[in-house]
Amino acid sequence: MRRFCTSGPVDKKTCYYVERPDIMEEALDHIENWRYFTVSAPRQSGKTTLLNDIVEKIKDKYLPIFISFESYGKKSLKSFLKTIIRDIEDDIEYRYNQKIELKTLEELDEIRETILEIYKKTNKEIILMIDEFERLDENIMNEFLHIIRSIYHKKQIYKLRSVILISVGYLSGILEDNASPFNIAEYLEVPYFTKEQVYDLLNQHETETGQIFEEKVKELIWHNAAGQPGLTNGLAYDLVMKKAKGEKIITEKHFEKTLYDYMRVYIDKNISNIINKAKKEKELMMKILFEPNNIEFNIYDENIKFLYINGVIDNCEGICCVKVPLYYKA
Repeated sequence: MRRFCTSGPVDKKTCYYVERPDIMEEALDHIENWRYFTVSAPRQSGKTTLLNDIVEKIKDKYLPIFISFESYGKKSLKSFLKTIIRDIEDDIEYRYNQKIELKTLEELDEIRETILEIYKKTNKEIILMIDEFERLDENIMNEFLHIIRSIYHKKQIYKLRSVILISVGYLSGILEDNASPFNIAEYLEVPYFTKEQVYDLLNQHETETGQIFEEKVKELIWHNAAGQPGLTNGLAYDLVMKKAKGEKIITEKHFEKTLYDYMRVYIDKNISNIINKAKKEKELMMKILFEPNNIEFNIYDENIKFLYINGVIDNCEGICCVKVPLYYKA
Protein backbone atom coordinates (compact mmCIF):
# COMPACT_ATOMS: atom_id res chain seq x y z
CA MET A 1 0.00 0.00 0.00
CA ARG A 2 1.29 3.45 -0.90
CA ARG A 3 1.37 6.41 1.50
CA PHE A 4 1.72 10.18 1.64
CA CYS A 5 5.39 11.04 1.24
CA THR A 6 6.73 13.41 3.91
CA SER A 7 10.35 13.48 2.74
CA GLY A 8 11.45 13.58 -0.85
CA PRO A 9 12.18 12.65 -3.46
CA VAL A 10 8.94 10.74 -4.04
CA ASP A 11 9.05 7.09 -5.08
CA LYS A 12 5.97 6.38 -7.23
CA LYS A 13 5.96 2.75 -6.13
CA THR A 14 5.58 3.56 -2.43
CA CYS A 15 4.07 7.07 -2.38
CA TYR A 16 1.08 8.88 -3.85
CA TYR A 17 2.29 10.98 -6.74
CA VAL A 18 1.00 14.01 -8.64
CA GLU A 19 1.72 14.26 -12.36
CA ARG A 20 2.89 17.71 -13.51
CA PRO A 21 2.51 17.54 -17.31
CA ASP A 22 2.96 21.25 -18.09
CA ILE A 23 6.34 21.55 -16.38
CA MET A 24 7.41 18.17 -17.73
CA GLU A 25 6.58 19.19 -21.29
CA GLU A 26 8.53 22.44 -20.93
CA ALA A 27 11.59 20.68 -19.51
CA LEU A 28 11.57 17.99 -22.21
CA ASP A 29 11.23 20.67 -24.89
CA HIS A 30 14.34 22.42 -23.53
CA ILE A 31 16.26 19.15 -23.64
CA GLU A 32 15.16 18.27 -27.17
CA ASN A 33 16.28 21.71 -28.37
CA TRP A 34 19.77 21.58 -26.81
CA ARG A 35 19.00 24.24 -24.20
CA TYR A 36 20.81 24.73 -20.91
CA PHE A 37 18.47 25.87 -18.13
CA THR A 38 17.97 26.27 -14.38
CA VAL A 39 15.28 24.88 -12.08
CA SER A 40 14.51 26.43 -8.72
CA ALA A 41 12.03 26.09 -5.87
CA PRO A 42 12.13 26.18 -2.07
CA ARG A 43 12.85 22.94 -0.22
CA GLN A 44 10.10 20.29 -0.18
CA SER A 45 8.53 21.76 -3.31
CA GLY A 46 8.98 18.69 -5.48
CA LYS A 47 11.84 19.81 -7.71
CA THR A 48 14.05 16.76 -7.14
CA THR A 49 11.05 14.47 -7.65
CA LEU A 50 10.33 16.26 -10.94
CA LEU A 51 13.94 15.87 -12.09
CA ASN A 52 13.94 12.17 -11.21
CA ASP A 53 10.80 11.79 -13.31
CA ILE A 54 12.53 13.54 -16.21
CA VAL A 55 15.44 11.11 -15.88
CA GLU A 56 13.07 8.15 -16.18
CA LYS A 57 11.51 9.58 -19.34
CA ILE A 58 14.79 10.27 -21.16
CA LYS A 59 17.22 7.62 -19.93
CA ASP A 60 16.62 5.23 -22.84
CA LYS A 61 17.28 7.89 -25.47
CA TYR A 62 19.95 9.98 -23.71
CA LEU A 63 22.41 9.62 -20.85
CA PRO A 64 21.15 11.66 -17.89
CA ILE A 65 23.77 12.15 -15.18
CA PHE A 66 22.19 13.39 -11.96
CA ILE A 67 24.61 14.51 -9.23
CA SER A 68 24.37 16.80 -6.21
CA PHE A 69 26.79 19.46 -4.96
CA GLU A 70 25.22 19.37 -1.48
CA SER A 71 28.49 18.33 0.20
CA TYR A 72 30.83 20.19 -2.15
CA GLY A 73 30.80 23.59 -0.43
CA LYS A 74 34.16 23.57 1.35
CA LYS A 75 36.03 21.27 -0.97
CA SER A 76 39.36 22.29 -2.45
CA LEU A 77 39.71 22.15 -6.23
CA LYS A 78 41.64 18.89 -5.98
CA SER A 79 38.93 17.33 -3.80
CA PHE A 80 36.19 18.69 -6.08
CA LEU A 81 37.75 17.10 -9.17
CA LYS A 82 38.10 13.74 -7.43
CA THR A 83 34.55 13.81 -6.05
CA ILE A 84 32.76 14.87 -9.24
CA ILE A 85 34.37 12.05 -11.23
CA ARG A 86 33.42 9.51 -8.56
CA ASP A 87 29.84 10.83 -8.40
CA ILE A 88 29.47 10.65 -12.19
CA GLU A 89 30.78 7.08 -12.27
CA ASP A 90 28.47 6.08 -9.41
CA ASP A 91 25.38 7.62 -11.03
CA ILE A 92 25.97 5.87 -14.34
CA GLU A 93 26.46 2.55 -12.55
CA TYR A 94 23.34 3.08 -10.42
CA ARG A 95 21.12 4.05 -13.35
CA TYR A 96 22.42 1.70 -16.05
CA ASN A 97 24.22 -1.03 -14.12
CA GLN A 98 27.21 -0.09 -16.25
CA LYS A 99 30.57 0.40 -14.56
CA ILE A 100 32.87 2.87 -16.32
CA GLU A 101 36.21 4.26 -15.21
CA LEU A 102 36.98 7.86 -16.12
CA LYS A 103 40.37 9.51 -16.22
CA THR A 104 41.45 11.44 -13.15
CA LEU A 105 41.27 15.22 -13.53
CA GLU A 106 44.24 17.45 -12.76
CA GLU A 107 42.57 20.72 -13.79
CA LEU A 108 38.96 21.87 -13.97
CA ASP A 109 39.21 22.58 -17.69
CA GLU A 110 39.74 18.87 -18.31
CA ILE A 111 36.00 18.36 -17.72
CA ARG A 112 35.67 18.93 -21.48
CA GLU A 113 37.64 15.75 -22.10
CA THR A 114 35.58 13.93 -19.47
CA ILE A 115 32.36 14.78 -21.33
CA LEU A 116 33.79 13.42 -24.58
CA GLU A 117 35.13 10.36 -22.78
CA ILE A 118 31.69 9.58 -21.36
CA TYR A 119 30.07 9.90 -24.79
CA LYS A 120 32.64 7.57 -26.40
CA LYS A 121 32.09 4.95 -23.70
CA THR A 122 28.27 5.09 -23.71
CA ASN A 123 27.44 6.33 -27.23
CA LYS A 124 24.66 8.52 -25.82
CA GLU A 125 24.23 12.28 -25.79
CA ILE A 126 24.61 13.59 -22.25
CA ILE A 127 22.18 15.49 -20.01
CA LEU A 128 24.10 16.82 -17.01
CA MET A 129 21.82 17.58 -14.04
CA ILE A 130 23.34 19.19 -10.94
CA ASP A 131 21.29 19.56 -7.75
CA GLU A 132 22.18 22.02 -4.93
CA PHE A 133 24.35 23.94 -7.39
CA GLU A 134 24.47 27.02 -5.15
CA ARG A 135 26.49 25.05 -2.55
CA LEU A 136 29.58 25.10 -4.77
CA ASP A 137 32.55 27.28 -3.83
CA GLU A 138 32.15 30.60 -5.65
CA ASN A 139 35.56 30.55 -7.36
CA ILE A 140 35.11 26.98 -8.56
CA MET A 141 31.54 27.80 -9.61
CA ASN A 142 32.65 30.73 -11.78
CA GLU A 143 35.34 28.70 -13.51
CA PHE A 144 32.96 25.77 -13.95
CA LEU A 145 30.37 28.04 -15.59
CA HIS A 146 32.95 29.48 -17.99
CA ILE A 147 33.82 25.95 -19.08
CA ILE A 148 30.14 25.07 -19.54
CA ARG A 149 29.74 28.23 -21.59
CA SER A 150 32.61 27.26 -23.89
CA ILE A 151 31.12 23.77 -24.28
CA TYR A 152 27.70 25.30 -24.97
CA HIS A 153 28.98 26.99 -28.13
CA LYS A 154 30.23 23.60 -29.39
CA LYS A 155 27.65 21.40 -27.71
CA GLN A 156 27.03 19.20 -30.75
CA ILE A 157 30.74 18.33 -30.79
CA TYR A 158 30.87 17.50 -27.08
CA LYS A 159 27.46 15.76 -27.24
CA LEU A 160 26.39 17.65 -24.11
CA ARG A 161 22.77 18.13 -25.13
CA SER A 162 21.63 19.90 -21.97
CA VAL A 163 22.87 21.10 -18.59
CA ILE A 164 20.28 21.59 -15.84
CA LEU A 165 21.22 23.42 -12.65
CA ILE A 166 18.85 22.84 -9.74
CA SER A 167 18.78 25.11 -6.71
CA VAL A 168 16.72 26.11 -3.69
CA GLY A 169 16.76 29.75 -4.76
CA TYR A 170 16.70 31.88 -7.87
CA LEU A 171 20.22 31.72 -9.39
CA SER A 172 20.20 35.42 -10.24
CA GLY A 173 23.93 35.76 -10.79
CA ILE A 174 23.90 32.97 -13.35
CA LEU A 175 20.73 34.09 -15.11
CA GLU A 176 21.63 37.77 -15.29
CA ASP A 177 25.22 37.34 -16.49
CA ASN A 178 25.33 38.06 -20.23
CA ALA A 179 28.21 35.62 -20.57
CA SER A 180 26.19 32.78 -19.08
CA PRO A 181 24.70 30.02 -21.28
CA PHE A 182 21.71 29.92 -18.91
CA ASN A 183 19.25 32.33 -20.48
CA ILE A 184 16.63 33.91 -18.21
CA ALA A 185 13.88 32.83 -20.62
CA GLU A 186 14.82 29.21 -19.89
CA TYR A 187 14.50 29.44 -16.14
CA LEU A 188 12.04 26.79 -14.95
CA GLU A 189 10.22 27.42 -11.68
CA VAL A 190 8.46 24.53 -9.95
CA PRO A 191 5.11 25.87 -8.67
CA TYR A 192 3.03 24.54 -5.80
CA PHE A 193 0.27 22.02 -6.50
CA THR A 194 -2.96 23.36 -7.95
CA LYS A 195 -6.23 22.67 -6.13
CA GLU A 196 -7.01 19.95 -8.66
CA GLN A 197 -3.64 18.30 -8.02
CA VAL A 198 -4.16 18.38 -4.24
CA TYR A 199 -7.56 16.72 -4.66
CA ASP A 200 -6.02 14.15 -7.02
CA LEU A 201 -3.41 13.31 -4.36
CA LEU A 202 -6.09 12.80 -1.70
CA ASN A 203 -8.30 10.83 -4.10
CA GLN A 204 -5.46 8.35 -4.70
CA HIS A 205 -5.54 7.48 -1.00
CA GLU A 206 -9.33 7.11 -1.05
CA THR A 207 -9.20 4.79 -4.07
CA GLU A 208 -6.43 2.58 -2.69
CA THR A 209 -7.62 2.32 0.94
CA GLY A 210 -11.34 3.08 1.00
CA GLN A 211 -10.73 5.69 3.71
CA ILE A 212 -12.57 8.90 2.80
CA PHE A 213 -11.71 12.55 3.40
CA GLU A 214 -14.77 14.70 4.03
CA GLU A 215 -15.03 17.38 1.36
CA LYS A 216 -14.55 20.02 4.06
CA VAL A 217 -11.27 18.37 5.07
CA LYS A 218 -10.01 18.41 1.49
CA GLU A 219 -10.84 22.11 1.32
CA LEU A 220 -9.04 22.76 4.63
CA ILE A 221 -5.91 20.94 3.47
CA TRP A 222 -5.92 23.00 0.27
CA HIS A 223 -6.61 26.26 2.10
CA ASN A 224 -3.99 25.85 4.84
CA ALA A 225 -1.11 24.43 2.77
CA ALA A 226 -2.00 26.30 -0.45
CA GLY A 227 -0.61 23.43 -2.50
CA GLN A 228 2.87 23.48 -0.91
CA PRO A 229 3.85 19.85 -1.62
CA GLY A 230 5.67 19.12 1.64
CA LEU A 231 2.94 20.58 3.83
CA THR A 232 0.11 19.04 1.78
CA ASN A 233 1.59 15.57 2.18
CA GLY A 234 2.47 16.24 5.81
CA LEU A 235 -1.08 17.22 6.79
CA ALA A 236 -2.56 14.26 4.94
CA TYR A 237 -0.03 11.83 6.45
CA ASP A 238 -0.77 13.03 9.99
CA LEU A 239 -4.49 12.62 9.40
CA VAL A 240 -4.38 9.08 8.02
CA MET A 241 -1.57 7.71 10.22
CA LYS A 242 -2.31 9.43 13.55
CA LYS A 243 -5.54 11.37 13.97
CA ALA A 244 -7.88 9.11 11.98
CA LYS A 245 -5.96 5.85 11.79
CA GLY A 246 -8.41 2.99 11.36
CA GLU A 247 -11.37 5.34 10.81
CA LYS A 248 -13.46 5.08 7.66
CA ILE A 249 -14.04 8.83 7.36
CA ILE A 250 -11.58 11.65 8.09
CA THR A 251 -13.58 14.51 9.59
CA GLU A 252 -13.13 18.20 10.32
CA LYS A 253 -12.51 17.36 14.00
CA HIS A 254 -9.58 15.18 12.97
CA PHE A 255 -8.20 18.06 10.93
CA GLU A 256 -8.54 20.52 13.82
CA LYS A 257 -6.31 18.25 15.93
CA THR A 258 -3.75 18.00 13.13
CA LEU A 259 -3.71 21.76 12.63
CA TYR A 260 -3.28 22.38 16.36
CA ASP A 261 -0.29 20.03 16.50
CA TYR A 262 1.30 21.71 13.47
CA MET A 263 0.89 25.11 15.13
CA ARG A 264 1.78 24.22 18.72
CA VAL A 265 3.38 20.79 19.08
CA TYR A 266 5.30 19.56 16.04
CA ILE A 267 8.64 20.96 14.96
CA ASP A 268 8.02 20.90 11.22
CA LYS A 269 11.24 21.47 9.26
CA ASN A 270 9.46 23.38 6.52
CA ILE A 271 7.67 25.79 8.86
CA SER A 272 10.73 26.21 11.12
CA ASN A 273 12.85 27.16 8.13
CA ILE A 274 10.26 29.70 6.95
CA ILE A 275 10.03 31.28 10.42
CA ASN A 276 13.82 31.56 10.70
CA LYS A 277 14.08 33.23 7.30
CA ALA A 278 11.17 35.58 8.05
CA LYS A 279 12.83 36.71 11.30
CA LYS A 280 15.82 37.94 9.31
CA GLU A 281 13.55 40.41 7.50
CA LYS A 282 11.16 41.10 10.39
CA GLU A 283 10.38 44.73 9.50
CA LEU A 284 9.57 43.91 5.89
CA MET A 285 7.52 40.87 6.91
CA MET A 286 5.41 42.99 9.28
CA LYS A 287 4.60 45.34 6.41
CA ILE A 288 3.72 42.48 4.06
CA LEU A 289 1.45 40.86 6.66
CA PHE A 290 -0.23 43.94 8.12
CA GLU A 291 -0.13 46.39 5.21
CA PRO A 292 -1.40 44.17 2.39
CA ASN A 293 -1.25 45.48 -1.17
CA ASN A 294 1.34 48.11 -0.17
CA ILE A 295 4.61 46.29 -0.88
CA GLU A 296 5.31 45.97 -4.60
CA PHE A 297 7.13 42.82 -5.66
CA ASN A 298 10.59 43.51 -7.08
CA ILE A 299 13.08 40.66 -7.52
CA TYR A 300 15.95 43.18 -7.66
CA ASP A 301 15.22 44.34 -4.11
CA GLU A 302 17.66 42.23 -2.06
CA ASN A 303 15.32 41.95 0.96
CA ILE A 304 12.36 40.87 -1.14
CA LYS A 305 14.53 38.49 -3.16
CA PHE A 306 15.82 36.85 0.03
CA LEU A 307 12.29 36.12 1.25
CA TYR A 308 11.14 34.99 -2.20
CA ILE A 309 13.96 32.54 -2.96
CA ASN A 310 13.51 30.96 0.46
CA GLY A 311 9.79 30.39 -0.11
CA VAL A 312 8.54 32.84 2.53
CA ILE A 313 6.68 35.17 0.17
CA ASP A 314 5.26 35.03 -3.34
CA ASN A 315 4.54 37.39 -6.18
CA CYS A 316 0.77 37.90 -6.15
CA GLU A 317 0.04 39.92 -9.28
CA GLY A 318 2.90 42.31 -8.59
CA ILE A 319 2.37 42.52 -4.82
CA CYS A 320 4.35 40.73 -2.08
CA CYS A 321 2.18 38.21 -0.24
CA VAL A 322 2.33 35.10 1.93
CA LYS A 323 0.39 32.47 0.00
CA VAL A 324 0.56 29.70 2.57
CA PRO A 325 -1.77 30.33 5.55
CA LEU A 326 0.14 27.84 7.70
CA TYR A 327 3.16 30.14 7.48
CA TYR A 328 1.51 33.26 8.83
CA LYS A 329 -0.52 31.29 11.38
CA ALA A 330 2.80 30.05 12.76
